[in-house]
Amino acid sequence: MSFIVILICLSAQWFLSLSSTPYQKEWATHYVSWMRKQFVKLFQGHGMFAVLTLVLPIVIVVSLLFTLIYHLLGHLGYLIASLVLLWYCTDMAGLRKTAGITGLSSSEVFIQSYQKLFAPLFWYFVFGPVGLTLYVAVCALRSHSQDQKYFVLTQGVLDWVPVRLMGLSFALAGNFAAVFKEWVKVLFQGITDNQEWVVTWGNIALAAEKSESDAVALTHRVLLIWLVIMALITIGSFY
Repeated sequence: MSFIVILICLSAQWFLSLSSTPYQKEWATHYVSWMRKQFVKLFQGHGMFAVLTLVLPIVIVVSLLFTLIYHLLGHLGYLIASLVLLWYCTDMAGLRKTAGITGLSSSEVFIQSYQKLFAPLFWYFVFGPVGLTLYVAVCALRSHSQDQKYFVLTQGVLDWVPVRLMGLSFALAGNFAAVFKEWVKVLFQGITDNQEWVVTWGNIALAAEKSESDAVALTHRVLLIWLVIMALITIGSFY
């Protein structure tokens, strides 16, 4: 049913212009500040433990909340809660804009569409609300951490698969030979800050055409590829 939730969420954002951006609050700053006061010693020289201390409570609370919703409201309540969470964590606003309106470069279109749409969709489709929460929490908390090293490492792990799927999708959506050649070179590279490859592969897929409208059109095709694959996986799961 994850695919149905994704379709409803994207349809609401696209056709009804129900963007989640105006409702997104700056919660990470207050959360990190409060947690530092509660666990002062743990945040001093314990990088990975600091990451776990910040991220795990959020994931656990969301997991318990969705478990409670499922038991009280059943499957329908669970799906509605999932829809609200996915809508809040994604935003298709950038993909609905036409050239000249947003003033974004092609690189900005690619990185924003990955961060605000494709990566969250991947984590929700594969691991449900908990996976989505994990990814979004790490991304939100990363910029507020004093020790960036372990948050970069954690996000690198979380980005490893969706970034490479994004690159392969760029190859399928445009200029296959050129993109695939570069994609193979980094396919088995270690855990790094992977998101820069989204921009590289996207610009290669555009070839000489690097306007915002071309970047948005390419991203539309990539999204269509993802939705078709998700639909096939969903149909296959019933057999």
